[in-house]
Amino acid sequence: MNNIIDFYEFQRHKKMKKLLRFVLIIGAISIFFAFAYVLIVTEIHHPTEYPTYIEAKP
Repeated sequence: MNNIIDFYEFQRHKKMKKLLRFVLIIGAISIFFAFAYVLIVTEIHHPTEYPTYIEAKP
């Protein structure tokens, strides 16, 4: 009887590990996409106070 309880506890820990791994993977992917989105948005919208070219000095 004690072996059966340990087996069920092992199965529960196995499911919890799978769920935790899934959550970590989804979190990492979402952070990556958020970072890529911020890079793309800041690249598209240049600051207006800076010129987009370098003026040649006479």
